[in-house]
Amino acid sequence: MPSKIRILAGRSARFLYRQLPLPLPVKWRMKSFLYRHLGALLANSANYQQWLIQTAVTQPATVQAPGPAAIPPLPSPPPMLEIGPEGVEGLAARLAFAAPGEPRVSVIVPAFNQIEYTIRCLASIYRHPPEASYELIVVDDASSDATERLLSPIPGLRYLRNPENLGFLRTANRGAEQARGDYLLFLNNDTQVLPGWLDRLLDVFATVPQAGIVGAKLIYPSGHLQEAGAALRRDGTVDLIGLNDDPAKPQYNLPREVDHCSRACLLIETALFRELGGFDELYAPAYFEDCDLSLRVRERGRKIIYQPAAEVVHHLSANTDRDGQKLRQIERNKQTYLERWSTTLQALDRVRLIAFYLPQYHPIPENDHWWGKGFTEWTNVTKAVPNFVGHYQPRLPADLGFYDLRVPEVRDEQAALARQYGIYGFCYYYYWFAGKRLLNRPLDEVVQSGRPDFPFCVCWANENWSRRWDGLDAEILIAQEHSDEDDLNFIKSLEPALRDRRYIRINGRPLLLVYQPSLLPDAARTAEIWRRHCREVGLDEPYVTAVQSLGFTKNPLSFGFDAAVEFPPHAMAVLAERPAKMLNPDFQGRFFDYVATAEFFMNRPPMPYPFFRTAMPSWDNTARRQDVSDIFLNAEPENYERWLRHLVEQTRRFQAGDERLVFVNAWNEWAEGNYLEPDQKFGHCYLKATQNALGIYAANLTFSPKSFDYHSV
Repeated sequence: MPSKIRILAGRSARFLYRQLPLPLPVKWRMKSFLYRHLGALLANSANYQQWLIQTAVTQPATVQAPGPAAIPPLPSPPPMLEIGPEGVEGLAARLAFAAPGEPRVSVIVPAFNQIEYTIRCLASIYRHPPEASYELIVVDDASSDATERLLSPIPGLRYLRNPENLGFLRTANRGAEQARGDYLLFLNNDTQVLPGWLDRLLDVFATVPQAGIVGAKLIYPSGHLQEAGAALRRDGTVDLIGLNDDPAKPQYNLPREVDHCSRACLLIETALFRELGGFDELYAPAYFEDCDLSLRVRERGRKIIYQPAAEVVHHLSANTDRDGQKLRQIERNKQTYLERWSTTLQALDRVRLIAFYLPQYHPIPENDHWWGKGFTEWTNVTKAVPNFVGHYQPRLPADLGFYDLRVPEVRDEQAALARQYGIYGFCYYYYWFAGKRLLNRPLDEVVQSGRPDFPFCVCWANENWSRRWDGLDAEILIAQEHSDEDDLNFIKSLEPALRDRRYIRINGRPLLLVYQPSLLPDAARTAEIWRRHCREVGLDEPYVTAVQSLGFTKNPLSFGFDAAVEFPPHAMAVLAERPAKMLNPDFQGRFFDYVATAEFFMNRPPMPYPFFRTAMPSWDNTARRQDVSDIFLNAEPENYERWLRHLVEQTRRFQAGDERLVFVNAWNEWAEGNYLEPDQKFGHCYLKATQNALGIYAANLTFSPKSFDYHSV
């Protein structure tokens, strides 16, 4: 179907759909029926993509107020090996292990008393032997029970006994000194392994070249999750990710880099462990030695990887009676750990928040021609009027006024305000049309002047510039013309920015976003042209990120990009009923529920690729499209804070290093009612909400997070 006919047909269909005098649930069922039977004809429609996502991930688009939370079903307990009628001695007598001369892995089990746990641990290894060759070493820390009598005769088991009680740390180090394998697997004696436990850990070293430590998914005997990796907090606490949750949830079943994995089941190269001097005896007899080891491994440029395919049941400190002496030892070692690693922990325990930034606040000749002399975004903002009783329009600025981005002091004030409330940097929209740049003056002057001293990156707004502000093919004002030559010229135009010390980077690579990657004829080729040019001119390859705009959710790795960033409210917004008291009889737009939309985005499943989350403060584009606008009801600072806080916490737990990024859409999209800058109704409320949501994780923490009463303003 020719594009103009398709657009007109789609527009007419949407108009008729909105006019139907039916409740939203009925209209939803009608739309679902049509999409199920005509989906093949609508594959490229953003509305169809939205419907697919909503039906696949959540309930229909019209939602009611949530009822009481349903109690989730309890996870199933894992299969456990219990001691039968033959008792501990009978079970021990049935055990026998291979003793290869050159094992690939040395499994080291420190043990002190608690022979019942140790025997069941060894029996689980016997029941689920790995394919990889291994030796089994038990280091008995001078147990006073039957440990020596029952373990020393087991065929193939290397039994070592300390002459006196040395504590876990020195016992583990002694086992490592005697090990002959290429890898060391430290395994607590109060664990039971499940099928594939060791082989899946080894797989990571074969597939992740920078792997330094690999840890398993730890599960309680009840079936609840104990740990899916851990986050090391700046106060010295260790946050066990997923503690007491269902281990079957998708977010716990993707391999990923983490801060730390517990020594209850920890795999490391023997050579690396010995180069590091083993567990540091500064922490003897025990506690925080494994956290310290993780940070020393990271210091070597190696990664700590969580491998969910390796599952181990752990009783968690069955061998740790926390009496007063041990609690004092924990506190002493915690202080030692903090003295050594405080700066590192602060850097780890941060999330960088980036706000999308619109530069259309200064006149340019093209806008003068298209829209009238002196046109800027403020022209649209000031002409908006309310569509219903209580509708907040027009939205007018407060502290910064109707600013002009040609004025450097304005840009300085924006950056100072953003920094004050914890925002790390801006992502400037970059308008490039086959060599023609629009609205580029603010970014050019930022790069040339070095002001403000505030991090930034670029998002190529690579859609057509249209009169309807939607980037579609109708009423095009200036079009994109893609080619290899244009791709090369584009990246050349960005060289000064990419070389800037303020440019935001991920692992040394400059972050470059593309607003609509689906419009590129060959996105993988475009990305390769950019990377090759950057290499040739001495720049690090760009970290190319796809914006999930207009319902585009394809895996970025499949077309040569590095990551994706979601872009609410596009394609996943939840419809709401029209307000009762309408003022505009010509209104044909749509209403959406902000709270339900936020819930939808917060509950999106994890992606099998690097994926950055985004929150939006609000949305109401009445200033651009008075009679056909999209308006989100219930957009309040406290609701935005809840959304952003969830994303920040999730990012801290499930992302690592420089990929701990969260975006806000947007800093200053005034004509879309989507901004953080102070306005005449909310003042600094959205900025305070941002600050509160970031809390201690702000990358440029200069404040003490505390609660804020939005309704007192």
